[in-house]
Amino acid sequence: MTKILFMHTYSHAVFTWALARYLAPEESHAAVWGAAGAALPDVPTLVKAARLVWRRRDSITKEEFKEEFYEALEYYEEPSGKVDLTVHSLAPVGSLLALYKILGLKRKDPHHALLAFLLGWAGHNIMDFPMHAGDARPPLWPLYEWRFKSPISYWDRKFYALPCLLVEHGAILALALVFLYQSYQVLPDE
Repeated sequence: MTKILFMHTYSHAVFTWALARYLAPEESHAAVWGAAGAALPDVPTLVKAARLVWRRRDSITKEEFKEEFYEALEYYEEPSGKVDLTVHSLAPVGSLLALYKILGLKRKDPHHALLAFLLGWAGHNIMDFPMHAGDARPPLWPLYEWRFKSPISYWDRKFYALPCLLVEHGAILALALVFLYQSYQVLPDE
């Protein structure tokens, strides 16, 4: 049976936003900041892809893009390799969450936007942990280089990518329907 976990960048953002809206509906901007934090770890890879497309926009075929894009995703390669590993590690975001608590930033963050951003970032990294088979990143880099190679991959068909994709997008559809229903319930009677 496929585990119900989600991995695409937009899914991290959507599920974090929905969870934040559910937990604190009055803090809508915190939900947006949480979604931004959830998307943060994938920014280096997205920048690499955008740079590749921009440089070769007039000459690259779909097959060449796929080949070069996957080569560009080597996590240890510069320019973004170390940045990618850092933002996908629980070490820096865990340290920032500890500082948030130690420094008492809750008083200076009355709408919980910073906390939501950090929790979204941490949540992305936690959800990535069981969803990367051959392309796992070290969860506590640079402290440890150990990688957990999951039996599930959100993108590799050899490791249940299709069921993961169906569950992920089915959950997004269900969330959309719930929010539409809730919005309809709030509308005044005509």
